[in-house]
Amino acid sequence: MNYKYITIFLNNVKWENLKNIKIRMFPAKKNKKHVKASKNPPGNTSNLPLTHFKLIIPYMALKTKKWLNVVLLVLLLLQLGAWLWLTPHGLDGKLEAASYAVCHQIDSHTLTIGDRLLPLCARCTGIYLGALLGLLYLSRKDRPSGSPSRPKLLILAALFLVFVMDGVNSMLTTFLHVAPLYTPLNTLRLATGLLMGMLLAQLLLPLWNQTLWKETNPAPVFSKWRQLAFLLLIETVAGLLVWLDIPLLYYPIAILSVGTIFVILSMVYSLLWCIILNKENSLTKTRDGINLYLLGAICAFVQIGLMDLLRYNLTGSWSGFQL
Repeated sequence: MNYKYITIFLNNVKWENLKNIKIRMFPAKKNKKHVKASKNPPGNTSNLPLTHFKLIIPYMALKTKKWLNVVLLVLLLLQLGAWLWLTPHGLDGKLEAASYAVCHQIDSHTLTIGDRLLPLCARCTGIYLGALLGLLYLSRKDRPSGSPSRPKLLILAALFLVFVMDGVNSMLTTFLHVAPLYTPLNTLRLATGLLMGMLLAQLLLPLWNQTLWKETNPAPVFSKWRQLAFLLLIETVAGLLVWLDIPLLYYPIAILSVGTIFVILSMVYSLLWCIILNKENSLTKTRDGINLYLLGAICAFVQIGLMDLLRYNLTGSWSGFQL
């Protein structure tokens, strides 16, 4: 006799944990053309091979997971509502408040577009805009997770040293009033920030793939030299668009750069929650990690909110630091 097994699936369930779960079986309609004798009597399921079964999970477990996602989503929306209520009014006020959590916002270190200061300083604008472009360009369906070859690593290390050198040179002049090695310029801050953003994407994306996904491609994100060259070209074009001071581009540049703050923080916290909950290498589909993404987004908003609160209590103003 053939049997039809009604099953409910849930991710990340191991067979050895299902020994005590009862399996309900219902007789299926007989197909006289393909009836074969069964070695197991109708009531005996102990000797049936694993291939005859699908893993069964109680329906309430699936409902619990869905409700957990709903609760996390509601919590995130409440956080967002509170942050929008407590921060300065208007789109410009929200952009500046988000930047306020991660950037000094010194006027002299900030680029203008259409006679308006960007919400992030030149270096931070480059970092977050460059990271966004890097993540978009390097993301692929095969989920690359390998490290670049040694020659490419040397190039990336050299770019990082350029970023550090320009940052130290600017800091010595701005805060310590030491004679600089060369005159700090916002164009240099923007350029080195874009390079650092590209490096950040190259570091974060393989780590994301290695940690979350069950199946990944061991190839590096920069498997070919032309990929690195093309990304450098994209970053250069983005820097030129910022530097050309086109008024129509103010909000696109401001929104994309500030929004990437939230994206990067959410990714980092999602990785941490994945490790804490012992979910490494468990995702097969994007929707499998909704709870991790929501937890990461919640923590990102908590950090931004706490940094805003701390800085506001220390300075009593939403303005950038004054030299």
